[in-house]
Amino acid sequence: MEDEAYLVKQARDNVHAFATLYDRYVERIYAYALRETADVATAEDIVSATFEKALKNLPSYEWRGTSFAAWLYKIARNELRMYWRKQKWIVPLVGLFRSNEKSIEHKVQASNDSDNIQAALARLSTSDQEVLRLSYYESLSHAEIGEVLNCSPNAVAVRLHRALKRLRVQLDRIAPEVVFDVEL
Repeated sequence: MEDEAYLVKQARDNVHAFATLYDRYVERIYAYALRETADVATAEDIVSATFEKALKNLPSYEWRGTSFAAWLYKIARNELRMYWRKQKWIVPLVGLFRSNEKSIEHKVQASNDSDNIQAALARLSTSDQEVLRLSYYESLSHAEIGEVLNCSPNAVAVRLHRALKRLRVQLDRIAPEVVFDVEL
């Protein structure tokens, strides 16, 4: 984190130093945007706008003890919201939990489970989907998610716990036999 704070300070003083931050986070932000939009060109536009705004607003960036990545995710999230408003639709959270097992039988079962989980996720609110996405897809800490969503880490923990409970309820309605291996 101290390394990151130093890089941010350098980038404020020298625009060329921003390249180090860009290189460090561009793949993560791109993967996030691509998962959300399912479109390469749109994801690239989101990433471009995210880093353009980050560079432009770097002088006003305040270090809050979380990561610089949380700030980038927040900018990307806002860019995605603008995109969805323009498109008038929201991409559902898909494929959240995947298995690495090799057997064909397990792959078929995992595919069925994944379909059931996707259906259950689609029944959740966008708020629940978002907190699950940031936690499980993006692997952000509660503090980082709090930074993105403008709430405390404790509030994130509560929201995540409740979203997982609601997901379990929806999954039980769709397919009670599915093993949902996320701790509640």
